[in-house]
Amino acid sequence: MLVSNNPLLNILLPNDNKVLKEVLKEADSKTLEQLVKNNTGSVNDVLKELFDGLKNGTKSNNTIENMLKNSSIFKDLGSVSNNLSSLLENISEDESLQKFKPLIENFLKNIKDMDANTLKEQVKNSGIFLESKLATPTNAKLENVLTQIQNLVKDINTPQAKQVNELVNKLLQSPQNQTTNANTEFTSNLKSLTTALQNLNSSLTPTQTQNLSNLTNELKTIVNNGTLVESKIENSLPLNKNIQTPEQNLKENLNVQTKDLLVQIRNDILQNPTLQNKNILPMIDNLLKMPDLFSKGENLQNLMSTNNLSTFSNNFTSNLTPLLNTLKENLETLNPTNTNLQNHLTKLVDKVEHLIQDMVDNPKGETKITEDVKTVLLKMQEELSSKTDPKSQELAKQVDKLLTQIDYQQLLSLSSNSNNVYLPFLWDMLEDGNIFMKKADEDKFYCQINLTLKDFGKVDLMLALYDKNKLDLTVYAQREHFKTALRDNMQQLKIALNNVHLIPVNIKLLDLKDEKESKDKPVQTYINNGYNQNSNLSSGIDIRA
Repeated sequence: MLVSNNPLLNILLPNDNKVLKEVLKEADSKTLEQLVKNNTGSVNDVLKELFDGLKNGTKSNNTIENMLKNSSIFKDLGSVSNNLSSLLENISEDESLQKFKPLIENFLKNIKDMDANTLKEQVKNSGIFLESKLATPTNAKLENVLTQIQNLVKDINTPQAKQVNELVNKLLQSPQNQTTNANTEFTSNLKSLTTALQNLNSSLTPTQTQNLSNLTNELKTIVNNGTLVESKIENSLPLNKNIQTPEQNLKENLNVQTKDLLVQIRNDILQNPTLQNKNILPMIDNLLKMPDLFSKGENLQNLMSTNNLSTFSNNFTSNLTPLLNTLKENLETLNPTNTNLQNHLTKLVDKVEHLIQDMVDNPKGETKITEDVKTVLLKMQEELSSKTDPKSQELAKQVDKLLTQIDYQQLLSLSSNSNNVYLPFLWDMLEDGNIFMKKADEDKFYCQINLTLKDFGKVDLMLALYDKNKLDLTVYAQREHFKTALRDNMQQLKIALNNVHLIPVNIKLLDLKDEKESKDKPVQTYINNGYNQNSNLSSGIDIRA
């Protein structure tokens, strides 16, 4: 899941509660409860005034974030999924509201039916990203990317750059038509653009190093594949030693494939004097002598304890990464001017490919706000506003409460520069849950999942995803029988992660002792860890999966 940066400040409409506004200038989380208790304003009024403070700069992001996280008036709002269930139950008794019933039922999918696509849709339509959908439709995102490409290649005087410019101009001058034929042509031109960008990227590499550059990219792919195979082997259930497992077959094939590639790289370097490096050839020769590239180069021990449930040892990666890094450094030295440009082009190709997929999924380019929870709730609120009977007034209160919960998540997202969303699934065991997502750069993401479970108490999960598929997971658990269950099923968890192409590098289980400690310190630890040095975290109210 890719979380992109698009800060929006049009989520809530500030009211004109001047008394509350003045009081909030000096308020902190300790006084908010008293404000509501004294009828200075409702919870929703407080949210609107805090938003106004964020928008006008009268309160800092940190101050607002602390108020939202630490004040009990927001924690007492309850579970969104449970409140939606209650609302569904009540509108079933009102004929005039039956049109909303199938829409709300669609928001209440059971967690047992969750898969990647369902999760994407549930989060996307949770109401948290409604204003972003309205503000940045697919065609606006596409225009932004095309403009970036245009600015990047305008000073490159090559046939490949000329082709890219022509395609970009054609796309910018031909807005998407609603007819099927026009959309097909538009998508075809976008696909041609990705090919042209890839050709331009390749052309920026000097002719004498083009082959080695291609071989180095192949080696990078093999290293990534080998790490996943190694993880699968490490986590596979023990079987009869005489039976060859699929993982072992993959390992043997990859070992042979890698050695063949190493021979090609060696020959390429020997044939080109400009690529000679006193370190590269000995490294390759040593690797070719190894009977098994998956074996440990040194006697390394896995650190195992009750709190550190796995420390994945990348033997395959450890053996090949020094060579890969040396090759990349040498290529960059020979091609210093264009290396940065190539990196930008690679990222832009990725963005264009995602936008093509968006267009395939939504060929008319429509913003599907009718499928969004907040849209439905706002329509219900409007319809109920004209009714005065007790039942309708009670329903109106339920709708207002749900909208307040969503407004809270949106404001928390803005003030913390992240994406915060409630757990958008029905789960019998769940009392409450929310998901916090934060992005470092193009390849580093953080996710915090806070759960309150009926049988297991509070459970906080801290996840860090880096290098595309490497995962660090720290679990903070409150109750001993949950920790026991997690330890007993650790191998199944790691196999399940491997099955979705994730590599569990580190899994830790720690005691959940203090609520503040569990929510703040682990995230900061992840942000400051070794693979995130000097990264600028950014996010916003937008999501791409």
